[in-house]
Amino acid sequence: MLIQSQYVDNSKSERDFFTLVSDMRNIPALLPEQVVNVKADEDNLSFTVQGMGSIALNVSQRISYSLVQLAPVGKTPFRFTLSIKIAGLGNQCRVMYEIDADLNPLMAMMAKRPLQNLVDMMAEKTVTL
Repeated sequence: MLIQSQYVDNSKSERDFFTLVSDMRNIPALLPEQVVNVKADEDNLSFTVQGMGSIALNVSQRISYSLVQLAPVGKTPFRFTLSIKIAGLGNQCRVMYEIDADLNPLMAMMAKRPLQNLVDMMAEKTVTL
């Protein structure tokens, strides 16, 4: 199942935005309020979603100035990747968040709305990041 936000504009150049989101210590600013117990270093991010459980992510791919992709580490309820896609617009950039999740139909029905809300919220916060 593929969940995507809309592309949103950011006032940073694609290079500057890529540098910012390539360091996982900067990602908590994009996460919703329900995320607590955040731990991050350059390549790793872990946190707890209140009422849902803990998750650990690792940067699985970086493509200079266009993509940062995160994958879960350890046990998760389902396999997924979270991609931050960046497109240059001169001195600004456009950003889109995408979750590609391997879910059975029942799980997909239950998870679609929360995952869509997550990428939409991250996109909203990107405008002011």
